[in-house]
Amino acid sequence: MLIFIHGFWANGSIWRPFIEYFSKRNFDCVAIDLREGLDMRKASFKDYVNKVRAIARKDDIIIGHSMGGLIVQKVAEEIIIKGGIAICPAPPKGIKFGKRMLLSSIKYLPKVIINKPFKTSFSFAKKFFLNCVEDARSVYKKLEVEPANIAYELMMSKIEVDERKVKCPLLFIATKDDKTCKPEMVKRIAEKYDAEFIIEEGCHWIFDNWQSIADKIQSFIISLYEDKLT
Repeated sequence: MLIFIHGFWANGSIWRPFIEYFSKRNFDCVAIDLREGLDMRKASFKDYVNKVRAIARKDDIIIGHSMGGLIVQKVAEEIIIKGGIAICPAPPKGIKFGKRMLLSSIKYLPKVIINKPFKTSFSFAKKFFLNCVEDARSVYKKLEVEPANIAYELMMSKIEVDERKVKCPLLFIATKDDKTCKPEMVKRIAEKYDAEFIIEEGCHWIFDNWQSIADKIQSFIISLYEDKLT
């Protein structure tokens, strides 16, 4: 089964084109809504990881975008899975977001202090992860609030992953114009696991220009099964 994990402020519905693509190729697919059933004032990154762990099995492949890409890394550390794909992933502890991104995030510190769930402003979204999206406003309207404490965990790179415990193959995909998870940062993450790394066209929001990325994911998945046969 292919398990799709959305990023911060997004939801499982963003994976619809990917699920249609892989379903036509006879893969069983599921997209998880990470916030479903959780208290937004109490939820932690660990709660999101546990949601994925609860359904992931040893023959499953987990595909995550942005924060979901960090969840892929954490789940791969904690349990045995077939493989993982992290697209424009958030960084684990030891690797930080760019200074401009961090400085621009300071304005959300009051929400973190009072632990108030929030959604980024449109200007922030347009600048950092919708910068190549033609109809950015319509995408922004579909975004949802997230727990403030998880925002803190992500922006401060608090999530530690022991690469020595990751036993499955991983693929890291960056996009050339990503202002959130820049290619050089994603490359550093891939090097942490001695994993495959590729760069595609586009920005952080991959869901308007997804076909090439889906093709690369399919090639990686096929290689996992070819390795098993050989």
